[in-house]
Amino acid sequence: MRIVRARVVPLRLPLRAPLETARGRIAERRGALLVLEAEDGSRGLGEATPIEGFGLESVLIARDALAVLADGVLGHDGAELDALLDQAERAAPDAPAARAALDCALNDLASRAAGMPLASWLAREQDGSARTRVAVSALVGEIAPDAAAAAAVRARDAGFRCVKLKLGDGAALARDLTRVAAVREALGPGCALRLDANGAWSAAEAVRALAALARFDIELVEQPVAAGEVEALAALRGSAPVRIAADESASNARDLARVLALRAADVIVLKPAALGGLRAARRLAARARAAGCELFVTTLLDGAVSRAAALALAASLPGPLRACGLATGDLLAADLAAGDLPRDGALDVPARAGLGIALDETALARVAEGRGRVVFERTARARA
Repeated sequence: MRIVRARVVPLRLPLRAPLETARGRIAERRGALLVLEAEDGSRGLGEATPIEGFGLESVLIARDALAVLADGVLGHDGAELDALLDQAERAAPDAPAARAALDCALNDLASRAAGMPLASWLAREQDGSARTRVAVSALVGEIAPDAAAAAAVRARDAGFRCVKLKLGDGAALARDLTRVAAVREALGPGCALRLDANGAWSAAEAVRALAALARFDIELVEQPVAAGEVEALAALRGSAPVRIAADESASNARDLARVLALRAADVIVLKPAALGGLRAARRLAARARAAGCELFVTTLLDGAVSRAAALALAASLPGPLRACGLATGDLLAADLAAGDLPRDGALDVPARAGLGIALDETALARVAEGRGRVVFERTARARA
């Protein structure tokens, strides 16, 4: 399975409506698509769409790093998966989104060659057993309490059993409480309500917020304090009346080790697009499980390729899994492939070999940033 061609195409994926977060408004997703082609004509896809300000490299750095990584695998046998990923970690240690794209493309090629769905390929060391469906949460982006409540009810009626709200977007706690109260009342008791502060609160603010929010039967709160404040997260977890999930605080092996050593979270959030790829995410998942933490997988509001990779990761993980934040495709106004639509609050895992996405050049042309532009394109020299 020698890799003979590589191409990196810049992407721009606009959202249908801007999403407000504690770190600012997100109106589009920018990055790059990696296409690796093997001698037999099969192609592996990977996507790097980092969100700046979330501890990731910039879009321009991700694109440049991905070009370097793509060049580094040309001419190599894609079956040398671990060696190529080790090489990528040395070549681009500070570009996890770019490494994640390479990891995805290589695993896509390898699972296609094996004739296995990516989820089963990832689970092959645990007997190849993978989920066929993954329960997912619904993200409610509406800010006004009435609008948020109505959106939450639509999600519940569509079959979702977990609804997520982002908090701490600059609004006072009283406004957040009003919004949460409206959503909880509209949902009733049968649907989990998950909150995400994206590290917006100080330690003192988090204590007050969680005490006030607890009466709304909250499933968990993601990243209530800043990523680097792990001691504060640990103190909060020791006294908080709701479960604490670590997201940005557990974004790599070193940070996760610190979270686990301090027992700073009940739940670990896995974002393969931010963790450096599928291999890294599975390794971190195993460490978190061994420490007694629960897990769920989320996207970075990515395009279809990264979402498919995150779905395969979730399906491959053994043991219990909380509803995953993977139902974000409908937030995009344009994408690389048709949206993955949840059914009864879950996503079906593709049964086709590989990632489950075939490259559509017409769709790629619509979302490519810059007419006909590529960041990198090269063909390997033929063997002598």
